[in-house]
Amino acid sequence: MARIMKLSHTLLTWAYLGVAATSMTVSAASNNANGVRHATKTPITVTIDAFQFQPDKIRIKRGQSVIFINKDEVPHTVTPDKNAHFVPSGIIKGGEQHEVLFESVGIQDYSCDFHPSMRGRVIVK
Repeated sequence: MARIMKLSHTLLTWAYLGVAATSMTVSAASNNANGVRHATKTPITVTIDAFQFQPDKIRIKRGQSVIFINKDEVPHTVTPDKNAHFVPSGIIKGGEQHEVLFESVGIQDYSCDFHPSMRGRVIVK
């Protein structure tokens, strides 16, 4: 279990640095003409700024994650609506970020617990 946790931490670090993958699974596409392998399912970034999710609507693939970066000075959350299926972020303080993995296909609507008018949508294919 400790080895899996270490691997997971390493992969998340790579994803944050833009080097590799999402979650615990690294997926690579075929080599291109230069012989360079490109990672697939890289995380998408959503910025929280001026009490808005930007962009507020995104499309991703199943198993892809979204990194929510809070640029506001106040805390926010990324909380799934009633029919959404992902783990809520908990509190994201100003200047912090949180990565959310989306494993269920469909429309995943979310909002901020502290500011219910802040809404977003992730469409998972």
